[in-house]
Amino acid sequence: MPRAGAFREDGPKLPVEFSRVALDGRVTLVVDPTVQAVPTYWVALDVQSHTEAVEELGFREKIASAMRSRWIGLQAVDDRSLDAGDVDLVVRETIAAWLVDQPLDAVVWTALPPRGPDGDLERPQFDHLLSHLKSLEGAARSRAEEYIRRTPRLVRTRHRKRFEEILGWVPTVGGL
Repeated sequence: MPRAGAFREDGPKLPVEFSRVALDGRVTLVVDPTVQAVPTYWVALDVQSHTEAVEELGFREKIASAMRSRWIGLQAVDDRSLDAGDVDLVVRETIAAWLVDQPLDAVVWTALPPRGPDGDLERPQFDHLLSHLKSLEGAARSRAEEYIRRTPRLVRTRHRKRFEEILGWVPTVGGL
């Protein structure tokens, strides 16, 4: 994605959790309004329009064009008619309130739903995620471990704490 600068640590506090099993086996973070809010990071994009920002994020996240209107959130400062994505109202309001004090005209983010190891678009139980991660081998296991370890230290979700305790996948230096 065409970034304009480095990631910043002062994003809005949002409810995110490791609740989506990606096609490559990783357990990834998604916005989940049922969990506790944690600090988030953000980066400005070097794009010319909201449409370009959505397309770039969709390409990076490998979200099919047909699903981008649902699975990419868009929150504009001045034009609510541009708001997009299947997004919980409280999450949208949190982002909108944060956006007011930022040097930005809009925010885009992935709004992918939770997905279990079996592909169902439902919030998986922790035990199912843990069993899935333990079943991975080779490169798939390495990718899954790296994703969790490289998540910034400030993103202290309930599942992450348990992955650290059980699997020993503590954060690495760096991230993002």
